[in-house]
Amino acid sequence: MTNTQHWIGLLRGIGPTTHAKMPLAALCRACEATGLGQVRSLLATGNLVFQSPLPEGELTKILCRVVAGFDLDNPTFLRGAPELRKVLALNPMPAAAQVRPHHMLVLFLDHPPPADRIAAVTAHGGPEPVQVHGREVYIDFLDSVGRSKLTPARLERLLGQPGTARNWNTLVKLAAAAA
Repeated sequence: MTNTQHWIGLLRGIGPTTHAKMPLAALCRACEATGLGQVRSLLATGNLVFQSPLPEGELTKILCRVVAGFDLDNPTFLRGAPELRKVLALNPMPAAAQVRPHHMLVLFLDHPPPADRIAAVTAHGGPEPVQVHGREVYIDFLDSVGRSKLTPARLERLLGQPGTARNWNTLVKLAAAAA
């Protein structure tokens, strides 16, 4: 493939309940059948790394069709490998990523939220520092992700769009896998 680049596909809501319908090995094979190259999954939470010369919009449609082929309707968020490295490099909370990498999350969105939505999420009233940079929302869940009132559903309401989050450890692994 010419002008091929590495991509990271972040499927939302993938876990043990979806694996019965869509084993990750079957997902990888289905993606390869569409022409995506060197498809592999990382961890068991819907992280794909693959190669393709196609633009993001086309790839998103392909991945959504593949997921729909398993009778699932899970949104997919894509980032090119250089873009993911930039997300890591631009981290506005580097101390949190170093000290609490499993509590430091980045929420990935399809498009940057408007200013009023950014203001709503950054002023959410909880203890978690939140910063929005373009299509990414950096969140430091100081104590625990599971006990926070800043749930995925609340974040989506505040931002006005769906997203999917990954912790810092996973993002570092994804960037290395796509190198």
